[in-house]
Amino acid sequence: MKKFLTVVMMLGLVQSCGSSESSSSATSNILQGDGWDVTGSPYMLPPGSTISVCNTDKTAVSSYVLDAVRLWLDAGGRDERIRVIEGCKATRVIHLNKLTQDVDFYGRAFPISGNVHNIDVPSQWAGHWTANHEIGHVFGFAHIFNGVISIMNSDDNGKYMNGGYLSDYDYSEIKRMLNQSSFKAVNALWAKKPVAVRPLSAPTPVRKGKSCLGADEVTIYADKTVTTYQGSTFTCDDGLWIRG
Repeated sequence: MKKFLTVVMMLGLVQSCGSSESSSSATSNILQGDGWDVTGSPYMLPPGSTISVCNTDKTAVSSYVLDAVRLWLDAGGRDERIRVIEGCKATRVIHLNKLTQDVDFYGRAFPISGNVHNIDVPSQWAGHWTANHEIGHVFGFAHIFNGVISIMNSDDNGKYMNGGYLSDYDYSEIKRMLNQSSFKAVNALWAKKPVAVRPLSAPTPVRKGKSCLGADEVTIYADKTVTTYQGSTFTCDDGLWIRG
């Protein structure tokens, strides 16, 4: 019975995505056509950009999606100079659309519209498996049906979707994408190491001298005050009266 349920789950996950990501060529698993273009990949973002996950529909998957974005960024050599946050304003926004109707897929990603990537989230979303797979589409990768062990694999290769994690094949495909001429300029920006900024040392606090008590034992004179008393000149010096 357990084996039967596993098979059923695998068959269901084969249909993990909707038709919006079905466009791919016979020779490449990089999405092209039907609104998809490699220049829409978040790998095109320069250092200093921000990617946010907009969860206004209150889905239960935003943490998985945030982790997935970081996973794919790191795999492409995009470090913390791109911030990944939860919110609805950023250089790029990934909007999660909660589906309440019955559908036959686990998740669905759409081509970029303006600066927004839309992802449909049905009730059968499968944790990090679906998040890592759908964000793979957001970064510009299509389904693979050739038995290669990959997070984007959409048939049973003996290790379905590589457990939902990136494989050596996925890393090689990311590298292949980034080697395209479209990425030459932004790759040059990422190749520049951030300049280490030495923190400014705190200024040495200026010590204020103590005030002096007047002869009437009531009046207070600030430090460095010069006054006369009984025909002599006195200077307040750190709480002491100095004559002369």
